[in-house]
Amino acid sequence: MAESGKNVIRTIFELIVLLLALGVIFGGLAAIVFFSPWSKTILGKLLAYDIRFFIELFVYFAIAAVIVLLSVLTVYSKNIVHSALYLLGTFAGVAALYISLNAPFLGVAQILVYIGAVGVLILFAVMLTRRSIMEESQGEI
Repeated sequence: MAESGKNVIRTIFELIVLLLALGVIFGGLAAIVFFSPWSKTILGKLLAYDIRFFIELFVYFAIAAVIVLLSVLTVYSKNIVHSALYLLGTFAGVAALYISLNAPFLGVAQILVYIGAVGVLILFAVMLTRRSIMEESQGEI
C-alpha cells in the first residue's frame, strides 16, 4: 500500500514538473513572438479581419480536435464495438469539416457512403462475429 502511494506521488510530481517545463518553453516562445518587431504588423492584419473569420477558425480547430480525439480513441479502444462507434464519429467529424468548408456535396457523400454504408457494414460484421472466434484471436494480436 505504501509503495503504490509513493508511485502516485512520484507520478503527480513528474506531471507537475513536465507541465512547468512546457509552460516555460511555450511562455518563452510567446514572449519572443510578442516582443518581435513584426508582431504589431501581424496583429494589425489579424484585427483587420472580420469577427466571422475568428469564429470559423475556432469552429474548424474544434472540429479538428474532435476528429483527432475520436481517431485516437478508435485506435486505443479495447472494445471493438466502441472502436467502430468512434470510427463512425470520426467519419461524422470529417463530414462536418467538409460542410463547414463549403463543400456540402462531399459532406453528404461522406455521410451516405462512410457512415451509412461502411460504418453499418463494420458494425454488422462485428456483431455477427461469434464470441468464441473473437476470444481466440485476442491472444494472437
